[in-house]
Amino acid sequence: MFNPDQITALQQALQDMQLYSGQLDGIVGNQTLDAIQKFVALSAPANPIWPPPDGESMPSHPVTEVMEVQGARIDPALIFTLKNEGGFSNHPHDRGGATNRGITAATLARFLDKPSVSAQEVKALDYATTTSIYKRYYWDVMNLDHVFDQGIATALFDMGVLCGTGTAARLCQDVLGIMPNTHRMDQATLNRLNATTDDQFITAFAARNIERFQQIARNNPSQQVFLKGWVNRANRLLGLISTDVTEAVTPPVASRIDRIHVAAGILKTLAVSVSVTEQEIDQMIRWQCTHRPQQVPRYWAVFKIRQHSSQQRLFVFDWIEQKVRAYYATHGKNSDPNHDGLATTFSNQIGSLQSALGLYRTAETYQMAVHGRALRLDGLEDSNRNARQRGIVLHGVPYANTSYVQKNGKCGRSNGCPAVDDAVAQLLIDQLKGGSLLLID
Repeated sequence: MFNPDQITALQQALQDMQLYSGQLDGIVGNQTLDAIQKFVALSAPANPIWPPPDGESMPSHPVTEVMEVQGARIDPALIFTLKNEGGFSNHPHDRGGATNRGITAATLARFLDKPSVSAQEVKALDYATTTSIYKRYYWDVMNLDHVFDQGIATALFDMGVLCGTGTAARLCQDVLGIMPNTHRMDQATLNRLNATTDDQFITAFAARNIERFQQIARNNPSQQVFLKGWVNRANRLLGLISTDVTEAVTPPVASRIDRIHVAAGILKTLAVSVSVTEQEIDQMIRWQCTHRPQQVPRYWAVFKIRQHSSQQRLFVFDWIEQKVRAYYATHGKNSDPNHDGLATTFSNQIGSLQSALGLYRTAETYQMAVHGRALRLDGLEDSNRNARQRGIVLHGVPYANTSYVQKNGKCGRSNGCPAVDDAVAQLLIDQLKGGSLLLID
């Protein structure tokens, strides 16, 4: 549609607006797309929604637990919220006075440590300052860097901006069933939040906010005029939910007994061709027969993590097509502190940044801020029970492929996740999601 010269000109314009910091290369990469999204958000027309009354703020309460997975980022959340907040307005009847991108003159003055600012200063607000203000007064206060799912973090951020950080935290805890309610995004709340899914949480969180809005309008009929705008904004959160299907498909074979025996025989035959033992296949089959007898996943995986990372050591078995494929995969950085390509120590401890051995069952997908769509893993043994709380997931990286290994003699390292090449990550996620077994041995 556009030639490289036109794209370069666009990049230059975005760079002049301090929205793009990449190379002027005429290629529409992720940085260019991110900059365009920022421009679209900044160009949203003025559409101020008066916040509901009695919104609560909360003091900063930073958490200290070590993150083992890439948490959410403010940029995607801010783009979502800026489209709601709109651009500059200075209506004489607006109780907030001059406002730009949801930031009032009073908030800008507070951020700049000045007694006051002019309407023109509010109008001239740039993207970097806008980001810094929202990060200081909303994102960091709510500890949203520690939320795994980008959609959940964005929903909390948006309602925190509209209703107050304390109110958003209280409603979050209501949804999670946390008692007593602390009105803080503390570590206990974050742990519960990171154990839920976006479809469960965002659906209930939007509904809880709407319930509050309706109660406000019932208690004070003068607020009825704002109700539609508040409800529309809460409903927009539903667009953050992934529509991914997570239930594994069981191929149709005559009966469950037939399926499991057929699958076991084929898996063992395939294992002979790679460095997977019959005992490892038996371990997975026993668990499936005991705990999920009605489900026989098509895909099964074994990660021979003790092999050198220069080898393709993640084996994915397809018992229907009777094929096994091998992939490069990463281990935790503290499992290989010398970075020599060999994982020698393993841990289930939170904050260890080590891989954990044992049998895992795949669950739902979610959206990581940096690595994109990822697959949650549930540990099934004492050696890996903390997998979900640690954020041990299957995701893509650019340092687990042939070219990286040829250049460096090994794969890069993760924070404990079995990460694979970006080029194959989504295929493997779709194959394994929703109930397949992964043995890390």
